[in-house]
Amino acid sequence: MKKVRWGVLGCSGFARRRSIPAMLQSSTIDLVGVASRTLEKSETFRNEFNLSRCYGSYNDLLDDPDIDAVHIPLPNALHAEWTLKALEKGKHVLCEKSFSDNVAATEQVASVVKRTGLRFMEAFVWRMHPQHLTARRLINEGAIGTVRLVRSSFSFILSDRPNIRMDRELGGGAILDVGCYPISAARFYFGDEPVRVLVSGAVDSQCDVDMSACGVLEFPAGNAVFDCSFDLPFRTDLEVVGERGRIHFPRAWQPPEQATIMVNDEPLVLEPANHYELMFEHFSRSILNSESPIHDIDDAIAQARTVSAVLQSIRTKQPVSL
Repeated sequence: MKKVRWGVLGCSGFARRRSIPAMLQSSTIDLVGVASRTLEKSETFRNEFNLSRCYGSYNDLLDDPDIDAVHIPLPNALHAEWTLKALEKGKHVLCEKSFSDNVAATEQVASVVKRTGLRFMEAFVWRMHPQHLTARRLINEGAIGTVRLVRSSFSFILSDRPNIRMDRELGGGAILDVGCYPISAARFYFGDEPVRVLVSGAVDSQCDVDMSACGVLEFPAGNAVFDCSFDLPFRTDLEVVGERGRIHFPRAWQPPEQATIMVNDEPLVLEPANHYELMFEHFSRSILNSESPIHDIDDAIAQARTVSAVLQSIRTKQPVSL
């Protein structure tokens, strides 16, 4: 079977725990190597995962002609910059969320994607899990009627401080880290884009990043109500309410491999799945089959536009129309 040759930009804890193990399980991926800002760190990853190559800089990996695609799990503020560099070097890109809150930068990436014909996807991995694919199929079949309300949360207590999540220069803040999940879920389940947002948030006076937020996204068919925080207990639930019923996800964003959702108050047990493996498999197959990934650069632009409006509403304390 033909495989896509991958590289990873950045030796992060996330790459070690989540993405690299999933890539090594995929039947369509040949993980060639990893890059770090120092050769010493990338060598550690190469030895740990028995990879063939390591690189002492991100550019060294991008210059390798044996790499077809890259995964970018760098800090949020670096996503657009290194995505553009990777695309210009002829690499397909699967970039971690949040890709960007900068609409202009995302549109610049779109222009390169369309010029080169390369693949790009923002890695909202939750969308690949069977619990969400099944739920959306049931909604399309009329199981709960027309969706009118999406209610969701993502919070945890950030005890490890100082932390990259509190660094504004690196794209910190609760919205870009965890609030982006409820925002993307609202768009996913309404199958549309919001027309107005009104969000209240608490901004840390020292690091100048949003630490928590609660708000409403207004859609043509209804409303999405969400909250996110670095100062509340761990919560990851999602409820999609239609005119005749509801679907509830106790663990919406990081479910166990065998998840259970409640459809009109009846439990539905889903087949076991590793959604990270499914995501990398899907993206690799989109490259091999010369097809667009299910969530392409246009989706990333729409997400960036909504996230930007949410952050603007928090700062101005005013509603923002899209």
